[in-house]
Amino acid sequence: MAYICAIIIGYLLGCVNSAYFLAKAKGFDIRTKGSFSAGASNAKITMGWHYFFIVLAYDLGKAALAVFIIDRLFPGIYPAKVLAGCCAVVGHCYPFYLNWQGGKGFASYIGLMAILDPLFTIGCSAACILASFLVNWIVAGTLVNIISFPIYMAVFKKVDWLSVLFIALTTLLIIWKHRVNFVKLANHKEIGINGNYVGTKIKAEVAKGEKAK
Repeated sequence: MAYICAIIIGYLLGCVNSAYFLAKAKGFDIRTKGSFSAGASNAKITMGWHYFFIVLAYDLGKAALAVFIIDRLFPGIYPAKVLAGCCAVVGHCYPFYLNWQGGKGFASYIGLMAILDPLFTIGCSAACILASFLVNWIVAGTLVNIISFPIYMAVFKKVDWLSVLFIALTTLLIIWKHRVNFVKLANHKEIGINGNYVGTKIKAEVAKGEKAK
């Protein structure tokens, strides 16, 4: 019963997509503009920073809320509350009423991390920001977070294998949702933090070297 409730509550909370509804209130479908994703980053692109922070706050909170609710309904069943948070991420990525086209789920994943281990989340997020700026690619920080979390939970926190499995599967989902970014990076079409295409500077330096020869 705990796991069924975790799936239903987590998924339904995750399905409530604030970016989509805010954009609809302004007269457009956020999935047709900007980066075509119904999440905080595209809310910033299409509606501005104010909406970015509103969407970010909700996306962070809904996975954490799902964990909190299940923890109160079924105290002591750790995998159930982890499953609830993971299902909130799934709901964000694949809302049933939007033809299964939602956001990429990273903010909700951070919300899951934060309620399960806030201190690790703070440290990991700092490393995430550093990694992103070092390589001028925001997805690098995303990868640092989502890959390190299941490893940390399994090796250092030593939680049960079922909880680790739920987190690991959610990590794979986030990687899958970012696959377009990897394709763009390979083709030097991914835009970096500084607004330039990632890899453009390297390519320019190589070209200069070849001309010098």
